[in-house]
Amino acid sequence: MGLAYDNARIPEALLAAGVFLTDDRLIDSGLRLLEWLAATESRGGHFSFTPATGWAPGEPRPGFDQQPVEAAAMADACARAWTVTGDSMWADLVERAAQWFLGANDTGAALYDPHTGGCGDGLGPDYTNLNQGAESTLAALAVLQQADMIDRSGAQQRIRSVA
Repeated sequence: MGLAYDNARIPEALLAAGVFLTDDRLIDSGLRLLEWLAATESRGGHFSFTPATGWAPGEPRPGFDQQPVEAAAMADACARAWTVTGDSMWADLVERAAQWFLGANDTGAALYDPHTGGCGDGLGPDYTNLNQGAESTLAALAVLQQADMIDRSGAQQRIRSVA
C-alpha cells in the first residue's frame, strides 16, 4: 500500500470531523497522520510531494510528476491543524507548501509566476510543465493566500516577497 493523490485530504477530514464531533481521538489520529505525511513528503527542508503516479515504501525518492494540488492539500490540512492546535509548526508547514511553488522543491524551479499569476501544472525531474491550467493556478493562489493569512494571524512574515 502506498500514497496516491491529494494525500493530505484524509488527515484534514479527520481533523474536521474530530472538531465537529468533539472527538479527541479523531483529532489525535488526524494530527499523527498529518505529521507522518509531512515527514514522508519532506526532503532536505522542503516538500517533495508524491508524484501523480503514486509512491510506495521502498520506491526511490524524489518522484516526479509532482502536482500543485498536493501542495494545496498539504497547506489546507496544516492550516486546519494550526487552527485546531495553535502549534506554530503547522503554520510553518503552510509556508513550506507556499515556498514549494516558489522554488523550494526538489529541482529549485519555481512553478508560480508572480508576473502572470499562473502556475505550471507539474514538477518534473528537469522541467516544469509550462501549461498553466486552472487547477494548478488556483492551487497556487489558494496556498499563497493561506500563507499570507496565517502571517497576518501572528506567524512569521517570510512569504511577503511574492506579493
